[in-house]
Amino acid sequence: MHRFVLHLPPHQLEKPSVRSTGFYGNLANELRQRGAEVVFRERAYLRAHPNLESDAFHFVHQGLVQMPNALNTGPSYLRDFWYADPKGVFGMSSLFDLQFDAGNVPPERAASFADWLRRRIVNKRLSKHLQPNAAHTFVPGGIAVFLQGESLPTKRVAFTDEARMVEALISVRAGREVLIKRHPRNTADTCFPEIAAMADANDGVRIVDANIHDMLAQAAVCASISSSVAVEAMLHNVPSLTFGRVDFHHCTQTVEWIDDVPEALEVALTRAWPYEAFLFWFFRQHCLDMRAKKWFATLNRRLGDFAFT
Repeated sequence: MHRFVLHLPPHQLEKPSVRSTGFYGNLANELRQRGAEVVFRERAYLRAHPNLESDAFHFVHQGLVQMPNALNTGPSYLRDFWYADPKGVFGMSSLFDLQFDAGNVPPERAASFADWLRRRIVNKRLSKHLQPNAAHTFVPGGIAVFLQGESLPTKRVAFTDEARMVEALISVRAGREVLIKRHPRNTADTCFPEIAAMADANDGVRIVDANIHDMLAQAAVCASISSSVAVEAMLHNVPSLTFGRVDFHHCTQTVEWIDDVPEALEVALTRAWPYEAFLFWFFRQHCLDMRAKKWFATLNRRLGDFAFT
């Protein structure tokens, strides 16, 4: 009998529903239906460790485990799409190192997938996190800045802090309006008072609490450290500057050094980005779509010696 261990942080294990519903509940149910033993365990290690026993397969929530009998799991950038990755999640996932070639993606399938995502996400004004329902309009051509606060995943990958990012964007805005939105959950941020002071001191720089789709609909460019909004911007055909290590860098303009912001902005605004092909490659070919009937078949191909026949 195969044995699978699901390693989750304490706050998730405390919720009984996690074991029966959602990604991990569905995963456990699928494994048990195939005769496997499933164990839930508090996550003690984010990386490979001898205590991740070799006679079991391990799913590690937001882990960085690189072992033949482990996958790192966690929600991806769009609703219902999850990582099941042999290296990590977000900027530390194996997708960071993969080569993306838009020419290898069937254009008709990519366009159909992108249209489906727009109906599913943009038309319903949905995002990964809850958004205000009220509609807002903005002056076209602005810079939409999305803060992420001091979360661990952001700290892992950031090339700069958010105050320096905002300061640099204000310096190159050239008359563009700069709209700044705080993260709906990670609002505690030592940088924010400084950012708010910049907004007060500069005409055309505003802190807003608006639905991201209203902001992106009129934006010329999107900016963040590593936010999922940069991926959602692709559905609006809006280019992004990302100031951190992201595994979707193939289709955004990465800014490692603040002095490079003027050139990066010019590249972002003038390059023809292959958004539809990239979205298909990233999500359809490399993530698990938990609303698709074949999600477990996709996962099973990644289980190595623990795969079900």
